[in-house]
Amino acid sequence: MALPIHRIEWTVHASGVSDIDVIADSLSWLIGDEEFVDVEKTQSYHNTPMYIVHAEAKKKSDARRSLPRLGKSLLDELAKNIEGRIDEGNWLHLRLKLDELVRGNPSLTNPHDPCESVKGRVKLEVYPGDNVEEVARRLLNEAAKIATRKGLPEIPNSDVTND
Repeated sequence: MALPIHRIEWTVHASGVSDIDVIADSLSWLIGDEEFVDVEKTQSYHNTPMYIVHAEAKKKSDARRSLPRLGKSLLDELAKNIEGRIDEGNWLHLRLKLDELVRGNPSLTNPHDPCESVKGRVKLEVYPGDNVEEVARRLLNEAAKIATRKGLPEIPNSDVTND
């Protein structure tokens, strides 16, 4: 069964002193293709440099390949705690810890965690008569099966060892 997803987006707002290449590489790994990543340099309200790093899989096929990269445990956790994550436009919202993503270990933030985060949005493929939460759970459960079958998440830059 095809995953009921239209698109997936990831966004990071980073300060001018952040290592933007590392953040962009992490989003590139998460989305599945460096061509889907865009880095915009801008200025904050206080006129200091900042970056907006955005990754977006606009095609269903690309989004379907991307979502399982979160890994089975994270997808299972999302499926269990879906309430309050879906808006009226049928977008599923989540946030990942940026530091953990950079390490190749995507994990969810909690609402009170002050860490830097990656904002994620998943556009659900919902049709009239569908229950949105059931569609989201089906999506996450099917993506978890794919992640298990493919051994995801694979660690990015696994040829580099951290001492």
